[in-house]
Formats: sequence, structure tokens, C-alpha cells
Amino acid sequence: MKFIGVAGSPGVGIGKAVIFEPPKLDWDGVVYSGIEGEKARLGEAIAKFKADVTELANFALEKRGKEHSDILKRQISLVRDPFFLQQINDLIDGGKVAEGAVNEAAEACAEIYRSTGDERIMERITDVMDAKTRLLSLLLNVETLDLSSLPKDSVLIGRDIPASAIASLDLENLAALVPESGGYTSHGAIMARSFGVPLVTGLSGLFETVSKGDTIIADGSEGVVITSPDEATLAAYASKRQSYLDDQKSLNEFKRRPTLDADGNPRRLLANIGGINDAKAAKANGAEGVGLFRTEFLFLDRATLPSEEEQFRVYSEVSAIFAPGEVIVRTLDAGGDKNVPALKLPKEDNPFLGYRAIRYCLAEPAVFATQLRAILRAGAKDKNLRIMLPFVTSADEITQAKALVAACADELRAKGLDFDENVKLGIMVETPAAVLLAEELIKIADFFSVGTNDLTQYTLAADRGNAKVAQLCSPFHPAVLQSLKKVIAAGKSAGKPVGLCGESGADPEMIPLLLALGLDEFSVSPASVLRVRREISHWGLQRAKELTQGALAQTTTEAVKAHIREALKLSQ
Repeated sequence: MKFIGVAGSPGVGIGKAVIFEPPKLDWDGVVYSGIEGEKARLGEAIAKFKADVTELANFALEKRGKEHSDILKRQISLVRDPFFLQQINDLIDGGKVAEGAVNEAAEACAEIYRSTGDERIMERITDVMDAKTRLLSLLLNVETLDLSSLPKDSVLIGRDIPASAIASLDLENLAALVPESGGYTSHGAIMARSFGVPLVTGLSGLFETVSKGDTIIADGSEGVVITSPDEATLAAYASKRQSYLDDQKSLNEFKRRPTLDADGNPRRLLANIGGINDAKAAKANGAEGVGLFRTEFLFLDRATLPSEEEQFRVYSEVSAIFAPGEVIVRTLDAGGDKNVPALKLPKEDNPFLGYRAIRYCLAEPAVFATQLRAILRAGAKDKNLRIMLPFVTSADEITQAKALVAACADELRAKGLDFDENVKLGIMVETPAAVLLAEELIKIADFFSVGTNDLTQYTLAADRGNAKVAQLCSPFHPAVLQSLKKVIAAGKSAGKPVGLCGESGADPEMIPLLLALGLDEFSVSPASVLRVRREISHWGLQRAKELTQGALAQTTTEAVKAHIREALKLSQ
């Protein structure tokens, strides 16, 4: 049987099903022992919880890396949170047994995350449920499943496989992970990608149909799971798995290479990151710098805004990782699909066209200035940080932001603090307005970076998150290609760099078009860096221009893609 889910971590895993089932947690028979008795039980369970998870986090730090350790430490932060603990204690005061109080408080916490509607924040629900299960298991003295020793070629399947379970997995014998719930940015998917373990998630109905020991194929590149495959299917996927492994080995030779096209012309290859761990992964994969630092991830999933000092430390560390390579820091891009609870943004009927990004920042100069000061100070040593404004639609927004940067510089100067006196300020080109005004905007901006994800959806009036219109939302649409041509030409004419930080920058069918149009800088996910460098190395400028000339002459998305694919087929 074939199941279609979300491709969470690339590669193909083939093996026998191991079923992950959470412990049976039933406290109907637990007798209330009074306020003091229940709180004493709770205290013992929390102490054991902290000790166990700290030990697991230390193991993760040593064997898996800081990012995975931090995921577990967030669970410790939850059981230390005064608000969470107060909720549990209040419920115990009201006559609930400790188990019932923990369950109710955790569900209330999860509902707060759920109500934000933000996908990344909602994925924290998994951490809350993981912590709840561990606490309840300790209160009820229920043994949890040990995954540190697995049979060879195990495919671990579960409705939800929590981060703490993944951190302790026997990776040597693990062929693939298949949790029913979760998305591409879930902690499970993040951890699986860093381990190089195939993962498919977002499935429905799989758990009910699989038994322990069933043969399973999990294709984490395509998001496909096949149960009890026939011999022909097994052979086909075994071949695909070997091809993927061979391809991964061949990519390693590009880690230390410069980014050159087939003619030897250099291009800059940077990475899109959301924090320090992403920066380290990007550097390890050979990225030359950062083309998009999504700073909103410093603001998500917290009750208060990050201070200037906290932001300064993060920006400084990323700057040091890549120095002297450039690091482009996008200022706070809140709103739209990025809800930041601490900002208390109003609910809007159409948030993608609402009070967001540069609009919010200019309307809240105190919040904006805190971030600008942190960036200016962090750039003092290596002078490699750049400021990038998101969602710009007019020259006024750039001039207002420049005035605030100048005011922040005056403030830092008056305090005797070091900062970058000559920081560059550019914009994201992600609206049709910015495209139409490109020749004027580049006169006052130091650089452009095209955000093709948003530019495509706004140009085509097609929500990229809506499955009903997803087929319309293609960067190969002639209108999007003409927009790219116009923006890159404007930058070239002004002698200023133009980069691209959307997902299309890693698309092998788009890369020759971008090279031919004269794109200076590619910025892609850390995992895509080596593939993009290899793809760029295959293209000489004349061949890319011939392909692009034909593509730009087409009048529909389908015709553009058909032309590219036919040209690629003929050139092989």
C-alpha cells in the first residue's frame, strides 16, 4: 500500500517496521492524597524529570550536537516556567490529582500555541506533549520505550515520535523515521535531516495498517511510504537509495571549492538561516556567507521581545562564523504567516497584505531601533553585517529606515560604543511595486535581494500556502521571469549587487536562467548549498543564455518549463 505524506528528510530507507507507541497512562484509579501529598508527588516527579532530561540533553550534546540538546532543554524550561507550575498547583488546590493537573495544564499550554495559527509555534505543541507524557510516566511509575538499541534496518513508525525519543535513537540500525504527525520544520524533521536519516511525516491512516516486522519503504525525498512492497518495487527503491548515497558522496568534493560556472566566472553562494545552529550547518556545508538571516525566529515562541544585548550576541556570533564573508540580516519580518505573540499584532482579515514587516517596524520605532542598534554594534569588529528591509513598496520606506539607522548611530556614538559606521542597507524585492520601481529604489538602496517565494505569490495573486491554487504559484511564470530580468538589470545598470534568497535559487531548472540574467548572489538553505554549487559548475554563460532566451520567449508557465526540459534533454 502506498501513502503520500510530507518529505521531511531526504533519502530512501528500507527495513522492518518498529512501532513506537506512547506508554499507557491511566490515572482513573489514583486517589487524591490531599494538597500537600499531591504537591510532594509532583515535586518528586519534576526533580526526576529534570535529572532524566538533563542527562538526555547532555548525551545529545555529545553525540548529536547543540541544536538537539537545546530542543530537550526547552522541555526543562517548561517545567520550570512559573506560569505553568502555578496552573498545576492551582488545579491541585482545587482537588485534582497531580496527574490530572499536569494533563490539564499541558493541554491549556498547547491550546495557547494552537490558537496562534503560526505553523512554527504550533509545532512546539509536540514538545509540550512530550514533556507531559514523561511527567505522567514518572508520576505513574510507567516504563518508557528504550530506543537506544534497535534491530538492524529498523523503520520507526509512530503517531508522533517526540524529540526526546529521537535524541536517544540507535542511529546505526535506523533506516528511516515515519511519524504520522508533524511537518517539514518540526523538531523531528530537523533532527532527522541533521542525522542524515530519511523521514516522511504528515501521513494519515498508516499507523492503523502497519504491524511490527512489516517491510517498509520510506522515501524522504518524495514523501512516499510503501508498505509490504513487491520484489520489483523493492529493487527499484534499493537502486534509488544507492543512487542517493552515491550522489551524497560526490557532493562532498564541492565543500572546499569556490563557486564557479563552467567558464570559471565566480558567483557568490550564501545560505538562508534562522539562527546560530543554521549558521554553523551552512558554514560546514561550504556557504560563503549569509544571504538571508531570518531574525523573526529570535522573536517567536516567547512572551517578551529579545533585548538589544541578546540580539547583539546572536548577530555577533553569526558575524564571527562567516567573517569576512557577508551576513545579510533581514530586519524583523513579523505579520503575514509569522505571528509574534509578544508584539500583540491585531487580528487581520488579510494579514499578508496588512500591518507587517517594514510597515510594523516604521510604526514602532522603539522595537525597530533596538534591533538596528544590535546589528550596528555586532558589525563593529568584522564590518561584514548588512541590513535588509523586508516587504518594501516605496522609496519613502527606505529613506525613513535610513534616517532611523542614522539616529541609532548617533545614539551609539554619544554612548561611546563601537559600531559599523558604513553599514550597507538593502531591500528585499518581493512585491510588484518594488519591481516596477526597481530603477528608482536601487538609487537609494545599496543592494537588492529577490524573495521569489513572496514575489511569485503577489505577482500571480496566488496564495502559495493554498493547495487549491498552488499549481498557479510558479516562479517559471513569464510574469515572474520578466520581473527577475527587470530587477537584475536595474542592479547591473546601477553597479550594485542583486541576490536571490527564495527557494527557486536551488531549483536546477531555474539556475541557468538566473546565471544568464546576471544574478550575482544565490542564497539557499544550508542543505542545498553543495547541490547548487555543483549545478552552477555545469553551466557556461553562452549555453545558459541560449536556454534563457528561448524560455523568456514563452507565454505560459507550462511552455517555459517544457522548453527548459527539452533543452536540458538535448544537451545531455
